[in-house]
Amino acid sequence: MKKINIVLAILLMFIMSLSSSQAKAQVNVSVSFQFFYDNLSPYGTWISYPHYGYVWQPRVGRGFHPYRTSGHWVWSPEYQWIWVSDYDWGWAPFHYGRWHHDPFYGWLWIPDYEWAPAWVVWRGGGDYYGWAPLDAGISTSIAFGNYSPPYDYWCFVPRRYIASPTIYNYYVTPQQNTTIINNTTVINNSTSGGSTGNVFVNGPQRSEVEKYTQQSITPVKLNETSRPGRTRAENNEVTIYKPKVSAADKTSAKPTKVIPAEKANKTNEPAKNQPVRTEPPRTQPQKSEPIRTEPPRTQPQKSEPTKTEPPRTQPQKSEPTKTEPPKAQPQKSQPQKTPPPKKKNGNG
Repeated sequence: MKKINIVLAILLMFIMSLSSSQAKAQVNVSVSFQFFYDNLSPYGTWISYPHYGYVWQPRVGRGFHPYRTSGHWVWSPEYQWIWVSDYDWGWAPFHYGRWHHDPFYGWLWIPDYEWAPAWVVWRGGGDYYGWAPLDAGISTSIAFGNYSPPYDYWCFVPRRYIASPTIYNYYVTPQQNTTIINNTTVINNSTSGGSTGNVFVNGPQRSEVEKYTQQSITPVKLNETSRPGRTRAENNEVTIYKPKVSAADKTSAKPTKVIPAEKANKTNEPAKNQPVRTEPPRTQPQKSEPIRTEPPRTQPQKSEPTKTEPPRTQPQKSEPTKTEPPKAQPQKSQPQKTPPPKKKNGNG
């Protein structure tokens, strides 16, 4: 009887532990669509954008690229490849909605209510894996083989580094994207993910990645948290905030502060607009320098002869005036030598 009680106690503890683990893995949190607008406002700017309504511009440094900057990939049995962002706000824009690139305003996020481990499409071939964010209006049904993102949407990395936590050290430069795109094919693997039931593209197969990395991929366990914040990946566990977003107020919700597109920050674009804006200042000094230096060179040449000529002409005018009076003095002494009085005395 005593042994039976011990066995029952152990079994009860196991059941309680399992229930606690499941409760930790899944936290049923529901939020309204308005939560996006309120929670992301401290980290960026909401813009009234043509065609897409309210879009969010993150307050980030130059060179930002979604699913490339400050993050890495992990693999889970339930969701396959999950993007783990290092941003405090990364729980939302990398797992809900779509990203759109504007040539003036940079990357803009369009909110939506469906969750995914990452809203991207994948390519593979040769020595590379690549992925690109889904643009606004692109669904997963369109994405399967029918969606061709612009070349600068893509991010490529050698296959052996796809699961590296420091993947940012191995990215291929965007200048090589076109060449790699022409030598890779679309990966159409899909998954209906866990409790969400959403269908999304899940990237390369685990077995294929292990072949190229020549090491086994350690799966991670996904734990949900009840508070928004940075996604944590440690000890083969990922703690993420993934609430169920209600679409009931999607049409009525709006940000507290919105600015029109024409007044939005246009410096978010890292590389494409910067050379165009900086070239004019570089050419202006080149044109103005010769113009400013030529007059000083010509002015002294004109002034030097004019200053030296008057001194040369003044002595020539004064010399004849000094010599003429001596020539007139001998003419006055000649009449004094004539003897008219002597002729008068001889006659008398």
